[in-house]
Amino acid sequence: MKAPLCLAFLSCCLLFLSSCGDMTNAIPGPPFVYDDFGVEPAVSRLLGPKGKDTQVVARFGTTKKTPPAEGPDIRFVNMEQAMFFLRHTVRNLPKTPENAALRQRLSKTYSRLYWNYSSRRNAFMASPSASYGRGGMNRAFMMPPMPPSI
Repeated sequence: MKAPLCLAFLSCCLLFLSSCGDMTNAIPGPPFVYDDFGVEPAVSRLLGPKGKDTQVVARFGTTKKTPPAEGPDIRFVNMEQAMFFLRHTVRNLPKTPENAALRQRLSKTYSRLYWNYSSRRNAFMASPSASYGRGGMNRAFMMPPMPPSI
């Protein structure tokens, strides 16, 4: 009796652990390029130093600045953190003709992030426990509303 129960528990644990990976909460679509978040001196605070062929995966999880020891150079960035970073960068970017292309690239990155963030937020807020009258933590604080464009 104990052996089948132990075996079932072990198989459930292995199934759970196998589904936990870096790409679990990643947004759909191709990964971003490092330069989609701006120039390296500013972006290194968010993503760490740029590698040879650095790809960035946005996800609803933690940010990982360090590249893996082997394999492709992939960095992971938290969705909200990336959106706040892009808004802050564009807000502090001087409005000169030289920065127009950079501003447009950052806005395009933000809009791609916004679409995924807003669809996840709308589903999160539409669940039955999202009402404001029950007390406890307001769900709007967990996933704050973001402006649709920079």
